[in-house]
Amino acid sequence: MLNKMKKENVSLSNQEEFNKRLQKTSPVTWVVLFITIAILIGFFAWGFFFKMVDKIIGTAKVVSGQVTLVVKANDYSKLAVDQKVYISDQEGKIDSIVDGEPVVSGFTLADGEYDYKVVVKEIRPIDFLLGK
Repeated sequence: MLNKMKKENVSLSNQEEFNKRLQKTSPVTWVVLFITIAILIGFFAWGFFFKMVDKIIGTAKVVSGQVTLVVKANDYSKLAVDQKVYISDQEGKIDSIVDGEPVVSGFTLADGEYDYKVVVKEIRPIDFLLGK
């Protein structure tokens, strides 16, 4: 019975100490803790949803519905089949590369010159942490 009372007193004593420590914690400490947690959550959300994009930008010429991308010499090595191409809010893709020139499809554009963007690579910052 004496052992049982000692155990109860010890846990009661620990509970009282715990309550005293909680009461001694200032509101500034809690604010700093919540701000730190919010920053960490924001960092991981940004790292998960944000995408870093490596892209090629240039001018596309459209003649009789045929789209020709004008590519700088140092950007040819970055081109590959099935990369996404964006012209005037339309999305297409590179079907093939013939004689170093990309052949694109998926566009219905009037004749003229347009700005284009080819997405070479997309990566999320969280992928660096995950080792992808």
